[in-house]
Amino acid sequence: MNNDHKILQGLNYISIIFAPVIFPLIVWLATTKGSKTQETAKNALWLHILPVILGLVAAIITGSTGLLTNNAGATSWVALILIAFVWLVDVVLVIYNLYKGIKLMLS
Repeated sequence: MNNDHKILQGLNYISIIFAPVIFPLIVWLATTKGSKTQETAKNALWLHILPVILGLVAAIITGSTGLLTNNAGATSWVALILIAFVWLVDVVLVIYNLYKGIKLMLS
């Protein structure tokens, strides 16, 4: 594999720091179909979108809890637990993306 391709594949994951979603999307659309670089870009894109999806689901659950229970205390606890969970998943995903990107660049 070409060294330039390794760097591009690694940047797909590391871009979570400087251009999440946009960089892997551009690489995914610009590379040839079925290539390893395109597959890496698609995987990185999903790993960048996942925190957004989790945040939206957490917001929907918190809002639903507030509407259904009409209890500020319960809604607050649900919100705090979900925020902690989403934050933990986000931190793990950022670390995983950095690890995966560095591993690809050095391989």
